[in-house]
Parts: sequence; structure tokens; C-alpha cells
Amino acid sequence: MSILFTTLLALAPSNQDPAWGGFRGNNGAGLATGDAALPEKLDREANQIWRTELPKGYSSPVVAGGRVFLTGAEDKRLLTLCFDAETGEKKWRKSIEYDGSRVGANSAAAPTPATDGERVYALFHHIGLVAYGLDGEEQWRNGIGAPFDLPHGLAASPVVHADRIVVQLDEDDESHLIALDKKTGKELWKVARASTHGYSTPIVYVPEEGPAQVIASGALQLAAYSLEDGEKLWWVNGSAWQVKAVPVLHGDLCIVNAYMVPSSEFGAPRLTQTWEELRDEKDGDGDGLVSKEEWPVEVLHQAWFIFDLDGDGKIDQDDYEYLVRAGTATGALYAVRLGGKGDVTDSHVAWRYEKRRGMSDVISPLVVGETLFLLRDGGLLTAMDAASGKLGKQERVGSTDMYFASPVTDGERILTVSLSGDVSVLSGKADWEVLSTVEMDEQIWSTPAIVGDRVYLRSQAALYCFGDNRE
Repeated sequence: MSILFTTLLALAPSNQDPAWGGFRGNNGAGLATGDAALPEKLDREANQIWRTELPKGYSSPVVAGGRVFLTGAEDKRLLTLCFDAETGEKKWRKSIEYDGSRVGANSAAAPTPATDGERVYALFHHIGLVAYGLDGEEQWRNGIGAPFDLPHGLAASPVVHADRIVVQLDEDDESHLIALDKKTGKELWKVARASTHGYSTPIVYVPEEGPAQVIASGALQLAAYSLEDGEKLWWVNGSAWQVKAVPVLHGDLCIVNAYMVPSSEFGAPRLTQTWEELRDEKDGDGDGLVSKEEWPVEVLHQAWFIFDLDGDGKIDQDDYEYLVRAGTATGALYAVRLGGKGDVTDSHVAWRYEKRRGMSDVISPLVVGETLFLLRDGGLLTAMDAASGKLGKQERVGSTDMYFASPVTDGERILTVSLSGDVSVLSGKADWEVLSTVEMDEQIWSTPAIVGDRVYLRSQAALYCFGDNRE
């Protein structure tokens, strides 16, 4: 079968699973489905198929039924957009008004939409969830508590499985996991989570026996819940004080990047006092709280909004204990053997990697064959044995730049993208090597999608389609 025919088959309308259905593809794995073939080089002169301009946003492209879906924000409007995957022609554009505010350093269109091939589900910090048919007709809307209480706004993306859609809402207060009926938007269950704010998207694990499980990575803990009713099934303690990366499945393992830099990276002071000792020293007005004026550390003031969980402008005991955890609970990259019940911290952690070199607090891990890859700022790529955590090759790829896009793969090659737009293709082996690097010279926050021999890449200026037009 030719690569071109395989691509057209993958892009054709279908009632089957989507080609690339959510953030990092289907179930967050970063792995293309079917007979995909990543080009050896993404070059605007050599193999760009089409380019279409976009409104700004951090969400990543998803692909189903021959269409590419994205979100964006422009002129106090939140946008959901649909393009023809083969030609780049805009099929429809839907907008919803909002107040135009930006939360922290994030985009108002940060969560990646999800699609099951029947609908597209767009999630926004300011308005919650809205579902559209593939023809662009709005089918339902559910605010699910928007706007949300996170320092940098919502970044977790929705996940669709079977008859429901799940959203992980780890906020400063009242964090929870929620499941909705995907046809109607009706809430099916909602379960509280013992987590402060985070930005991770959950995944779904389907065991041979028992209910499907939603695995959610959050502050201090990884936990699994029944997809059927939200019952908490098992958990592992020891994650970081804030988590962003998506867990990935590998055989009977769940591999989790639950690392976060300590608060000292922001210049926050090292804290050795108890809350009572700090309060007695700093609380000059006797209100039992500590204000900025009472704690005059400028760098701490700049990060105050992160640690002031209730947003009252002052530090109380809960805020202070969170700030203490931020200096000590840096977490790790670790693997959990699936199949446990209850607290499996001591019984089911297969391996744990805590060395600072190679660790990222943003990028999700990628498994290709039996090798685990982790990318961090500065372009340092680490290869590890996925089963044992044994460290392998560790070298730089692309530029010494920041990275927000997670690596993706067709099963043989790996695609990495830096913030400034350095796009690299690597061999997906334990002793990986760089096959090509192209400078796009456009800012890229979004994770690419791979479908057949097509790559859909979103910059802050445009959506690109690259591929090999071979027959």
C-alpha cells in the first residue's frame, strides 16, 4: 500500500477511533495510530503541503474524519476551528464571547480539544466545555465550574472514552475529577481530589478485568479512579508539589513524570520555621496572617499568586505549608506496576529516577518500543530502559532553547519542537541520532499531530501540514 493511499485512508471520514483524538494523540501516548510514516525532515520548501493562518493559542491540533480541529482566542472571543486535513481549507469557525482576560502566563485557549470522530469537545478556562458536531453545530455546553481557580489558568485537556468525557480540574481549592455524558453534557459523577493546582491531563487504562480506570497525576499523588462511577481505586504518593506532564502506559506499567523545580528556583527563601514560628515573627498587626508588607521579600512577592491559595492577599497556615512543600516535594520520574488496590506506594513502584539532569517539569515522557524518552529545556534528550529505568544515552538535540511541545512518534522516528521553532526528527532507538533539524523561526507551544505521512504543526502564526507526497 502506498504512503499516499495510507494517508488518504487515515484522513477519510469514519466511525472508528479518531486518527489523533486528543492532547498527544489517542490516550496521551504521543504515538501515531495505524501505518504512519514521519518524514525524515520537515522543510517548508521541500515538503510543506499547506499553511493556513491562525489566531493565537496554545492548544494542539487533533484529527478525525478528515478534519483538523483547534482552538484559539482573538478579540474577546474564544474560537473553535475546523480545517480540511488534506487541503487546509477552513470548514467552519465558531466563537463564544468572553471577558478577554489572560490568566497568568497562559493562553485563554490552552487546553487541546478532544474528538471521538463524532463530535469535537472544546474546553476553555473562562467558559468550560462546549461540544460541536463535525459540521460545527453546537450540541451542548456545560460550564463545569468555570472560570477556574488556577494561577496560570486551565491547561488540562478533556479526555473522551466510551460514552463519557472526563476533565481533571486540579485547582487551588476544591480540586476534582468530573465525568460527563458525551452526547448530552450531563454530569455523571464528580469526585473530590486532595490536590492543589496542576496542569496535567489524565489517561484511561482498561484492565483485563474490572472497570476502566482514569489515571490522574496531581500534586503529591498519582491516583486512579473508576471511569464508571469515580471511585478511587489506587494511589501512589511522592509526586511533586505541582504536576504538568501526562502519564503514559507501557505494558503493565504506568510511567509518570511528576517532577517540579523547587521554589528556590524562583528565588523563594528556604523555609525551616513552623507556621507558628513564622506567624509569631512576621504578623505585625495581629490578624493571624502574614501580608506582603510583613514579609518584604520581592521575589516571593512576584510568586505570591502561586502560593496564596485562597487569593486573599495574605499567607495563612495552608498557604505556608504549601510553600514549604514547594521547596521540598520535587517529585521524580517513576513507573508504577498496574493492578494494585489502595495505597500502593510501597508495593507497586517499579523504579524511580530523581537525578536533576534530564528532568523536565513540563514535557510528557514518550515510549518507543522498549525505550523511554524524556526531553527537557536546553534540548537535553534522555533515553532510558522503560522497564527498569536504567539510564541510557543523554545528549542535546536541536537548540539550547525552552521546550513546551512534547515529543511524538510514528513508532520509528521521533519529532521534537522547541519554543523558538527548531523542528528535529530523530531515530527512535536507544542510541538515537538526529536525522534533521529545521528552523521554523516561529514560536511553537503546541504538540504536533502525526496522521499517516502527514504532520500537523501549530505555531503562533499558522497551522502547517507537512508530508512526503510519494505514491
